This record gives sequence, C-alpha cells and structure tokens, in this order.
Amino acid sequence: MSDFIAEQLSEHPIFHGLPFMTISDMIGCASEKTISRGSTVFLEGEDANYCYILLSGSVELSIHTHNLGPIVVQTLQGGDVLGWSWLFSPFIWHFDALAKKKTNVIRLDAKCIRKKCKDNPELGYELMGRFSKVMLERLNATRLQLVDMYGKSS
Repeated sequence: MSDFIAEQLSEHPIFHGLPFMTISDMIGCASEKTISRGSTVFLEGEDANYCYILLSGSVELSIHTHNLGPIVVQTLQGGDVLGWSWLFSPFIWHFDALAKKKTNVIRLDAKCIRKKCKDNPELGYELMGRFSKVMLERLNATRLQLVDMYGKSS
C-alpha cells in the first residue's frame, strides 16, 4: 500500500518535485480512504484534522447561509486537493464538504504533517507556498459565486 501512496503523492502537483525522502516521510501520515456518495467529509467550524488528495470521485464545497441554504462554491474532482485549513491556525474548516460520488482519497493526518513541518522548517515553508495556491483558488471561486449572486444589475 505504501508504494501506491508514495507513487500518488510524488506524482501529484501539490507534492511533485519534493525530494523522495520527504515523500517517504509523509507516507507515515497517509492512508487510503473511500468516502461514500452523499457522505459529509467535514463541516465548517469542525477541527481540520486531515488533508485529502482526491484520486477519483467528486466533492462539493459549500458555504451555509441562513437565508439561502448551502451555496456551492466549487466542485472538486479526482486530482484535486481538498483542504488547506489544516495548515493554518486555528485549524478549523471554512467550508462544508460533501461527497457527490463515491470518492477515493489519500488522507493525510494534519497533526502528523504539521509535526514534520515543525521539525523541518524548509518543508513547512514549501508546503505553505504550495497550499497557498489552493487557498487562492478557493478564494477566487468564492468571489465568483458572490459576483454571480450579488453582482447582477437590477
């Protein structure tokens, strides 16, 4: 199983180019998981304990509003990264995530990865830069949803 995880991590864009030893260290923080269709992966406000590398399937990210219900911000597919909140204090989710299809993932334990980052500040800096790109993508998707909802002229 660890060969499969090592291969998936080393080939994924978020980790591509990291030294082999770094990928090897991360294997101890990783596990394969299948998320059933319709299952909640996490909810806004919960502790962000994991990062997910989607191998296949589909996960919908949404923001809950009191008057409109959930607003879908982005739908993630195989190859995408689910989760950046695990890297930034206070380590809580900022969106809801719901599996729209059966979804296979590599799940990375956040506490384990954060410890590795603390022990290796160069790794922490590198991951911060890489995951900041994911965060920017989510911010842009949210902005586009707001423009779509509220930017229409009357």
